[in-house]
Amino acid sequence: MVSRPRHPVKELEAVLREAEEKKWRVTKRNRYFMMWCPCAAKHMKTVHLSPSDPRYETNLRSYLRSRTCWDQEAKQ
Repeated sequence: MVSRPRHPVKELEAVLREAEEKKWRVTKRNRYFMMWCPCAAKHMKTVHLSPSDPRYETNLRSYLRSRTCWDQEAKQ
């Protein structure tokens, strides 16, 4: 696993680790993390460092399940 800074919110850090386990590429920018999936469609999602929505993690996981290949195996 590539070394990267941890997310300050433990629930969102868990999402980032899960993404890395699914072979998504995760990088840190100034105010957010970027996630790219390994599939041919190259889905991308940002994860903010300090989200104001208390349901941010739930909404993030819902977005990943419904609009990306999050629950599918990576086809390479």
